[in-house]
Amino acid sequence: MIAAAMVALLTAGSVQAATTEAAKPKAPPPAAAQAAPPPAELTSREKAGCGAVLVILGKVATSYPQLFAQKGNDGRGAQFMLEAFGAKGRMMMDEAFEDGAEQGVKPTKVYEDGLGFLFESVKPEPGESSETAGKRAAMALLQRCTGISTN
Repeated sequence: MIAAAMVALLTAGSVQAATTEAAKPKAPPPAAAQAAPPPAELTSREKAGCGAVLVILGKVATSYPQLFAQKGNDGRGAQFMLEAFGAKGRMMMDEAFEDGAEQGVKPTKVYEDGLGFLFESVKPEPGESSETAGKRAAMALLQRCTGISTN
């Protein structure tokens, strides 16, 4: 669900950006004083969870190229980005497993802790639909796991 929502947001976003970019007047760049502080470094638990999601996104990109081919160059751009996320996810998981090994934690436990982080991140708020929760979680995880802000 999370990976599907992230793929949908990323592919829709690239097409939407391409179609609305020409219509938007160019705004001046934001002032340096408005820059957001860098996010805190990911914990091993977050690295394992984010890594798992990013690896899945990379696998979607390489396993289902037809999903992206339908959208032309925009689709290829999104596919390339997801492939890069997959590579980043593998590095994150390796780091999490190395951190775990240093602490005497088995890889399975590191992976399960990462999944726990993901599951905690996608719990629906009271009264929130599954679709809304999935979109909210996908946006939050995209920002936390990649550092890419969606604003």
